[in-house]
Amino acid sequence: MASHHPNSDRPSLEKWQRVVRFTRMAHALKPPDKSGLPVPEVRVCAFTTWSVRRRNSVEGANNAFNKSSVGGGKVFSLSGQRRKPYVPRDEEYYTIMYDEEPRITTDVTCTICKGFERSAKIQCRVCGRNCHTNCFERRYRGDEQAMEASKRADTEAGWTCADCENLGQLLDEYETSMLMDKFDEYDSDQSTQITVEEYIEFQKDLCLESEGIEMSKEREEEERELFGNIDISGDGAINWWEFLTAKSIHFLNKKPKSYVLKQLTPREIKRIRDIFKANDMSYHGVLDREEAVKVMKEWMNSVGLESPDGDYSKYLLTSSCVIPWDTFIREHAVTIIAARINNVGKQHFLPVKRKS
Repeated sequence: MASHHPNSDRPSLEKWQRVVRFTRMAHALKPPDKSGLPVPEVRVCAFTTWSVRRRNSVEGANNAFNKSSVGGGKVFSLSGQRRKPYVPRDEEYYTIMYDEEPRITTDVTCTICKGFERSAKIQCRVCGRNCHTNCFERRYRGDEQAMEASKRADTEAGWTCADCENLGQLLDEYETSMLMDKFDEYDSDQSTQITVEEYIEFQKDLCLESEGIEMSKEREEEERELFGNIDISGDGAINWWEFLTAKSIHFLNKKPKSYVLKQLTPREIKRIRDIFKANDMSYHGVLDREEAVKVMKEWMNSVGLESPDGDYSKYLLTSSCVIPWDTFIREHAVTIIAARINNVGKQHFLPVKRKS
């Protein structure tokens, strides 16, 4: 009788070689940089550009290598089939302590040239990374929106770097692929823009798919108003960047709150907590509803945002009369992330509480 070899149940060498080959292929298909400078911080996530190139060139390699930012670790799909990543429930309770000071660090190297020269720099208010003014102007020459946003780096509102402004990187591959498919589906004329009619049809289908009901007339009016908020450029159409940002916030609202809390940076936590503590007259980390609305107003104004109609209570996403710090930060973590976009005034992506 033949003896069972102790290593016979292990994957074959050919299988592991195939895994390594798919992994290297996934990392090798990144778009090349033709500027002669280090790899730029692009506005759309690297996966988005990479997916478009893969889908247009090698259909069979699509989703050969899946990476889930939520499931924790890399997911290999050697069959080439798209696999929805595992999304954990909010079982591991995570919170941000009220009295614990966040550890704020500053990276003095330039994110573009990687140099340490003490020339003029602009600093990201989210991550604290710096960028030489000359390097920034050379890279984003011709981008009026980016140049205008950089002028706010020395103000209280601050400026957000392209990496932090890209909310699409907080999504996993399945969600990003689904958004790309939806965008292409409703962009019937392939103009890379969505009109208001196309947008309303998209929202009606999404409401029917997720909630199982037809969209009401009142909600349709809300969606039309939301379209104006998403259309930051004001040209009457939504481009891919605006669409990706708005829908990233939509997906973050569905993710476990502990996951979203972990995406907040120490600088973001310090800003909102300092305002919270300034209005905490009892020094116990608890506010009433009126004080919480005041916190939201002061925080929004500190990042350069305003309410279109002057009503800041709709940005308070909890209906409790007594709001402790833990509840406040957990319910508004997505709101803080949504404020990373370099918008000012009344045009922003902040979620509001739906009318009952």
